[in-house]
Amino acid sequence: MWRQSGAAPSKGAAFFWGAVAMAAAVLLVAPGVPVLAGSGAPLSHGEAVKAARRIQNACFATYPPELLLRLTGSETVPSEVRDDPALQMKAFTHTDQREKGLFYPTSLDDTLDAFESEVRPGLRLLDLGSGDGRVVFLSAVLGADATGIEWEPTLHRLALDARKRLGSFVPRGRAHLRQGDFLREDFSRYDLLFYFGSGSFDDTALFDKIRRELRPGARLLFAHETLPPSGLHEAAAYSVVKVYVQPAGPGSP
Repeated sequence: MWRQSGAAPSKGAAFFWGAVAMAAAVLLVAPGVPVLAGSGAPLSHGEAVKAARRIQNACFATYPPELLLRLTGSETVPSEVRDDPALQMKAFTHTDQREKGLFYPTSLDDTLDAFESEVRPGLRLLDLGSGDGRVVFLSAVLGADATGIEWEPTLHRLALDARKRLGSFVPRGRAHLRQGDFLREDFSRYDLLFYFGSGSFDDTALFDKIRRELRPGARLLFAHETLPPSGLHEAAAYSVVKVYVQPAGPGSP
């Protein structure tokens, strides 16, 4: 997760989704039930846990020594840390301050319950400050059409590297990584937004934009909330993630 400034932030076989398969998944799978990428079958919680672990390890494997030093205080970490996302999160004792903000990875273990409940096939998700790409990859595996926008070029390159390492495990057609300013993106194109608290030094500008552009019924997944975003209604809470919904406008049914 790239913590961005307000001005300019910051499973084995190949997967194939034909139009018929996608339509069938959307029609047959109940809301809130994730789908195993490429299979049309529901993804069990155990499979989701394994997917999150694989994604986090692939992302962590891309971190160069200088980034490890800034995040952990050491240029190297034991092999058991590289193989265990929980130990990775414990090792991150510092945030990485850059020109536009701070970088600190999102724990997919802490946010998995929210993704399993809120992400489903056919939804379009935008990760606001996508860092090493882990939220985009998990959302795509769960069936969403997921886009991540990251301001910091070096972090964007890590995400591209992680996607290459994950290969066909992450459906290429549903995982989109872009380098740029998410405040220039049209939020009305998306059903779900994901945001890590304190990800912008000026949350006011971001939440003003969300209120203006988020469609009625679209939802904001807000991890590690700092202050509740005014104008949005709290719809659910999962561990470290709260979900806010854009209310219907006047005269809406």
